[in-house]
Amino acid sequence: MPSQELDLTGVSEDAVNLRNMMQGVLGRVQTVFQSYNVELPARQYWTMASPAVDCEQLVIYFQQMYLGAPGAEVGEPQRCHVPRSASLAVSISRATPIVSQNGRPPSPDAIEAASEVLAIDAWVLMESINQLDQWDETGYGVGVVATLDVSPPEGGFQTTTMLVTMAVP
Repeated sequence: MPSQELDLTGVSEDAVNLRNMMQGVLGRVQTVFQSYNVELPARQYWTMASPAVDCEQLVIYFQQMYLGAPGAEVGEPQRCHVPRSASLAVSISRATPIVSQNGRPPSPDAIEAASEVLAIDAWVLMESINQLDQWDETGYGVGVVATLDVSPPEGGFQTTTMLVTMAVP
């Protein structure tokens, strides 16, 4: 039986912390983009591995989890009671101008127009970290580590990716 058909109804609440975090990050990013009135691609999901970029999409994907607070030295021994941190990627892939069928490169105006959307995505993504460190009404968590970059155009798409390391609530 494939794993996607497993009955998870009896699974302990402690076992779903990472799943809940992934769903929470997706929801928080969606909310931040809505607050800036920036339209996201219609395809939006989270996954446990790097996604295929075959359309415009927002994807939250898992990279690794380790014992310790975000930014802690991973190679140093930690006590079992310290927070567990997860490194995730938040990526937004958008269509980008490509070489036409007659071999002409995209116009500078078309490249700038696509870049404008990517720059807005980058800014709003980095602003979303303010919401990713808040896991309850009592205030901020233990902090986050975040970096952001934009990939070169590939296959008609360009992806803005924020790598974030945060405590698993």
